[in-house]
Amino acid sequence: MTLAMLGERRGLLAWKLYCPRCGWTGDSEEYKPYCPRCGSPLEVLGELPRPGSILGEGGTPVVRVGRRVYKLDYLNPTGSFKDRGASLSVYIAERLGYECVVEDTSGNTGLAVAAYAARLGLKARIHAPRSIAPGKARIIRSLGGELRIHETREAAAEAAKRDSSSCFYVAHAYSPIFIEGTSSIARELAPLAREAPILVPVSSGTLILGLYRGLKRLGVKPRIIAVQAVEAASLLGRVPLLASTKADTSRLADALVLKNPPRLEEIAAASSGLVVVGDPEIEKGMRALYGKGFIVEPSSASVEAAAEMAGLEEAVLVLTGSGLKYH
Repeated sequence: MTLAMLGERRGLLAWKLYCPRCGWTGDSEEYKPYCPRCGSPLEVLGELPRPGSILGEGGTPVVRVGRRVYKLDYLNPTGSFKDRGASLSVYIAERLGYECVVEDTSGNTGLAVAAYAARLGLKARIHAPRSIAPGKARIIRSLGGELRIHETREAAAEAAKRDSSSCFYVAHAYSPIFIEGTSSIARELAPLAREAPILVPVSSGTLILGLYRGLKRLGVKPRIIAVQAVEAASLLGRVPLLASTKADTSRLADALVLKNPPRLEEIAAASSGLVVVGDPEIEKGMRALYGKGFIVEPSSASVEAAAEMAGLEEAVLVLTGSGLKYH
């Protein structure tokens, strides 16, 4: 073993997973998607190794339009912020010696996982609900991912759990590794976070948690407003409600469908306020963003809708997913 390989090996073993709820701690090379004792989300003890850029993820543009600032995270390599978490997760899987990865998704996470698995030479098996956008499904298959379709988002998650006995289960809704990957956005937004609240779409919570943790590490007090679709508004009653739709459907927001995320209490603690949007507001937000030249998916338009509903003229809006995957 060369000195370089030995150094990399030591870096890989410099962290463990532990459960803050029951105290379980894994061995140096033992990966678990969630606590094997109590089923709770895990945390990282120590320092995760960093791969550097794999496909050019991160460092996405910031564009100011009037008093609002737009973070164009849909310009990541696979068209969503999920590249930040997927790149680190699949890298860790490859370093631990796994030959395959498994993930459940409404679309963007599975696409990102399939792309980074292809780049690093791993097989990817992706479980998704029937509502997945056809364009996203086609891209996952084109990347070599094996796509398995289920009736609901919840059914896809349960299937991925059952399917993870020999593969690395990315488990983005649980995984502290995925969240650590998404935290890279905090450094890019820290200067703006001192000036205005940040609006982010929230479903599994990986973006808001990564941003919140990253800003706190940088000494910036987070002011993050969660935006949720009315059919999956898990934060209602847990976070101060700033505005809400009168509609009862949010079918356009096909990336915001997880109704019971496992880190819900932590997501609530990271949220300074909540706006709940429905299809009429999302459609209006889409027209507004396309009118500014931003080609985003409907779930991304939820933040534009939310800013209007809450009367926030000065705000940072994170645009999370590309609309090109819908054409």
